[in-house]
Amino acid sequence: MGHRHWRRRDLLFTIAGTALSQVVQGLRPSSARAANRAWNSASFQALRRQLRGELLKPTLPWHQATASVLTKLRNPFWIQEQPGGLQSTGWLRGWTASASRWAIAATCAEDLAAGVNFARENNLRLVVKGAGHDYLGRNCAPDSLLLWTHRMRQVTVHEAFLPEGAPAGTKAEAAITVQAGTRWLEVYEQATRAGRYVQGGGCTSVGACGGFILGSGFGSFSKRFGSGAANLLQAKVITADGVIRTVNAHRHPDLFFALRGGGPCSFAVLSEITLLSHPIPQRLTVITGAVKASTDSGYGELIEAFIRFCPNNLDNPAWGEKVKFGPDNKLSFTLTVLDLEDSEVRSTFEAFLQPFRSRPKDFDVQPVYTDLPFEQLWNASYWDELDPGMINRDPRPGTPASRFWWASNQGEVGAFWNSYDSLWVPAAAMRDQPAAVADTFFEASRHAPFAIHLNKGLSGEHPEAKARDQQTSLNPACFDAIGLVVATSKQQYRYVGLKGHEPDLKRGAAESARIAAVMEILRDLLPDSGTYSPQTNYFQSNAAQAQWGSQYPKLLAIKRRWDPNNLFRVHNGVGNIKPADPTPVS
Repeated sequence: MGHRHWRRRDLLFTIAGTALSQVVQGLRPSSARAANRAWNSASFQALRRQLRGELLKPTLPWHQATASVLTKLRNPFWIQEQPGGLQSTGWLRGWTASASRWAIAATCAEDLAAGVNFARENNLRLVVKGAGHDYLGRNCAPDSLLLWTHRMRQVTVHEAFLPEGAPAGTKAEAAITVQAGTRWLEVYEQATRAGRYVQGGGCTSVGACGGFILGSGFGSFSKRFGSGAANLLQAKVITADGVIRTVNAHRHPDLFFALRGGGPCSFAVLSEITLLSHPIPQRLTVITGAVKASTDSGYGELIEAFIRFCPNNLDNPAWGEKVKFGPDNKLSFTLTVLDLEDSEVRSTFEAFLQPFRSRPKDFDVQPVYTDLPFEQLWNASYWDELDPGMINRDPRPGTPASRFWWASNQGEVGAFWNSYDSLWVPAAAMRDQPAAVADTFFEASRHAPFAIHLNKGLSGEHPEAKARDQQTSLNPACFDAIGLVVATSKQQYRYVGLKGHEPDLKRGAAESARIAAVMEILRDLLPDSGTYSPQTNYFQSNAAQAQWGSQYPKLLAIKRRWDPNNLFRVHNGVGNIKPADPTPVS
């Protein structure tokens, strides 16, 4: 494996002091003076009177946090119950968490519409937050009005749903309607009781009616059921003029197109969405574990074997999730397999593992196969018996006994991001130049760990799902991608402004440089590959092309039609693409 002299531009930054809390956050709101006038106006009191929900004064939950609060901040469900709660606490040189001046704890679409009207009439920065999972800080801003949808959590199961305005003869479909504050765990529980499945996120505490769907929505089984955006049948939204509208393929189809992958909070505010539901799969196999090479040369051999194996065996509707590479010469895997017999799953994956099993001095091979009925996937009691280490329960008195989050998602709770980046890997690259891809993966792995998520590329997608996805605003590059490379670095439970718990800026800059090295090496081989917008770099260069490709001009035209004064603005959202250079910490 040859050494690459990769460029180091943008990798080194001056670090002096801790002025991170003053870093510009994406798009600045209107001035504090203008905001003060709005909060003290008669129209603000009128707003309070017309709400069914409450007007709240949010604060960051870690402000002057006690030991008890610091413990609660490790619970994603507790964080979501705080009006100012955010799962991510900031991004080095990019954004830092901030509380809105006021929040509307909405209970209905009318509350959301009132907030939209007030923000527009007073030239206020408007932000929207449901579960609070956004990595890019698009759900918070200082001096802003927050639309907090946490209390809107109704779920309705439909045996036969017809979108409003559908022409005569349209076939009704099984579907599920969810309000804006609903989490995926709540949707999955209702769907499972009805013998159905809804394509959503793997993390149980992520919102089901927000940035996941609007930002494309790749879940664990995307190659079988398509993206979350493609499964959107209808949405009730509030547009920038404050009107509550029903949007689907027959009513306002241009806006519907934009909502299906055009990015969060750029076109309208969601009040509720209706998602296509599918017959529930019968079985699921989860493969966890790793193969560790004893030498660098052995690791290069292992990577190349996987690159050659993957396109012919894992690029199909049955297989999903991720494989991880890193400096420790370990190839780790967490793979899911839908509705294949145990013998077929094992024979397929063992064909990859067996050559390395036969060389125990050179390779340590440790896979674990777990088979379960699919209907038990979100049953906490089942996991208590099968593998209690897989889940974390909400321990608070009075919380539902069924509430849990995956232990593998704990690392994202309270994350201050040093860096986060992603890149699609075309299936053709693996098939046509496996040695070059393997060499590149090995070289990148010398700098920092990264993973390829097979479920976040749509090469090998089920034809039925692909037909739906092709009607969305997804970046066309995803259809040729075998998976998405994701490389991240974070400092957990670090909070700007909380003494003794501040992020280490020097460490953050060093780790960010290592992630940048990984991605630069990969982009040298795959220069035109796009990125998945919910999991992209805050400082993404050429962000419009990278996130939406050829779809961007159409999305921009829709943005200008429905939001001509740019009320809905988020960092690197449609119509709000920012320069790529990070702000130095000084």
